[in-house]
Amino acid sequence: MLTDERFSRRPVRARAVDGQAGGSPEGRARPAAPAFDFGLSIADPADHARWRRHVNQVFNVRQAEAMRPQVAQLVEELLDELARTPPPVDLMERFAFRLPLRVLYALFEVPDDIRPAFEEWAASLLDSGASMAAFGAVMSRLHRAAVELLGVRRARPGDGPLSQLIRQPGELTDDELVSTVLLLAVAGYETVATQLGNGLLALFQHPAELARLRSGEVALDDAVEEILRYAQASTGFAGMMYATCDVTVAGVVVPAGAAVLVSIDSAGRDELRLTAPESFDLCRGSVGSHLVFGAGAHFCLGAPLARVELQESIGRLFGRFPALALVTPVADVAIASNRFNRRPARLEVRLRPHD
Repeated sequence: MLTDERFSRRPVRARAVDGQAGGSPEGRARPAAPAFDFGLSIADPADHARWRRHVNQVFNVRQAEAMRPQVAQLVEELLDELARTPPPVDLMERFAFRLPLRVLYALFEVPDDIRPAFEEWAASLLDSGASMAAFGAVMSRLHRAAVELLGVRRARPGDGPLSQLIRQPGELTDDELVSTVLLLAVAGYETVATQLGNGLLALFQHPAELARLRSGEVALDDAVEEILRYAQASTGFAGMMYATCDVTVAGVVVPAGAAVLVSIDSAGRDELRLTAPESFDLCRGSVGSHLVFGAGAHFCLGAPLARVELQESIGRLFGRFPALALVTPVADVAIASNRFNRRPARLEVRLRPHD
């Protein structure tokens, strides 16, 4: 379903699929884009393909690896701050949620005077809870910050990905550039923070696996892939999709227009593909063991950078603090959740034996 063009991110996409009932996409009037529409304004095949052709030239594995030294430096700065923090230290507040925001600042070359707007958005996002109205207000705040950032980068281009997109021939529209910032900010902040928190909790829940990671028995890249499979950040769904025509799946007809939820969490626990899928085994981690970043045309644009962040943060955290341990029993760690993800509410740890 994630790779089949008969399933759409938009409820109505027939005209974009086969040109029926309204002619070519170029002849259609484009509705005004809302402040944040989860990328629906670039979800039609032609629009999405054009957008991805541009952004894939900038946001890719090469770009993420080029940022690895910068990400490593940001991690080390946070670890320095943790070392100065009186114990116990909450890794969620002081590490998991701080690193992704600082990486976004570096990624988009966010100037100091705009950073408070992004910080306000980040804080509001965590306080929005399950209310969709509150979430909409939070996204409007992010939209205003992204518009302001785009104006600065147009006036004073830098060397980062956003500036590169602005300079590309056949450039994207301002709305599309703002949507790019929005999508990467949403995916690159709370989702990465949640994934990092869930990964740390999984390691604390499985001390034998943590010991293998600390000893170097397990490659860090493999460990991160198993964390992505086992301790997913989301509530398990790849978002709402819609059938653009009648589609038969495993002998069942999904009627045209039907809403479909694809469980990416279930895909990572498919007993037909994986032995003992409910177990946590760092050695078997691989990029083919899960669909956390999706598949096909809508594969997560920020996946390479997210992997770099998880590798650098987990590796350096346990390398810097070999005695790192939870203060409370792992079974007592409270879990926070909303419509989109679940994560530890707090991860209070001692960094050193005497803490």
